[in-house]
Amino acid sequence: MEKLRGHLNIILTVVMLTSGWGIWWLLKSYLPTSYFAWYPVIPSFFYVMGLVFVWVITRDYKENQRKMVNLYMIIKLCKVAAAIALGSIYLIFVKVQVREFSMVFIGFYLLYLGIETFFFYLTEEKIKKNKVDE
Repeated sequence: MEKLRGHLNIILTVVMLTSGWGIWWLLKSYLPTSYFAWYPVIPSFFYVMGLVFVWVITRDYKENQRKMVNLYMIIKLCKVAAAIALGSIYLIFVKVQVREFSMVFIGFYLLYLGIETFFFYLTEEKIKKNKVDE
């Protein structure tokens, strides 16, 4: 699982750096009035969430499918709670360019949702392959 963890961390880093810098460039170049100072918090938040997700799902082999599904659902719940908390903090305390923040945040949320699903798929494939090899 260590090899898979490293592979997933590399994919996560490349995707988040590419999307983070790409969207930053688009906002600065083509929509300068839509750029907000808190932008770097969004990709950083989802990168940290991704690292935690990769660490949790590759921690060890899960023999019980029910435990794996429960773990996945707990991760989803924590991600939603953390996203709501970050969005609420921004809306309550910062209150600057709320529409732009919300649009970018939702875009990164959807991107991260796709990455998370792909990582879970790869982990499940690895577990199934290891069960067949045993």
